[in-house]
Amino acid sequence: MSDGEVLAAIEQMEAWVGQGAWVPDPGALEVWHTGFLAAMETAEKGPGWVDLMARAHAVGRLLEAKTGQVEQVYESIKSDMKAQEQGLRALRGYGGTTR
Repeated sequence: MSDGEVLAAIEQMEAWVGQGAWVPDPGALEVWHTGFLAAMETAEKGPGWVDLMARAHAVGRLLEAKTGQVEQVYESIKSDMKAQEQGLRALRGYGGTTR
């Protein structure tokens, strides 16, 4: 591969995405992304560059899929919480108690 730092960043993302229960941490992703961009700027772009970029794009697609899954879970939880809130308001309106 043409640049070890780019490869290391891609391998880190592959490891994260490969974890079944991994939930992307925005702060960690931001630090990773900054490092990845810096590594890309200084990369040698030698003979293995095309393969390295194909690998980066593949892990990017996996990350997008994982992010989509997290967003679906978030929306489901948000919907459940909204329904519970409405139920509690209804109970208060009827003079019921919740304990």
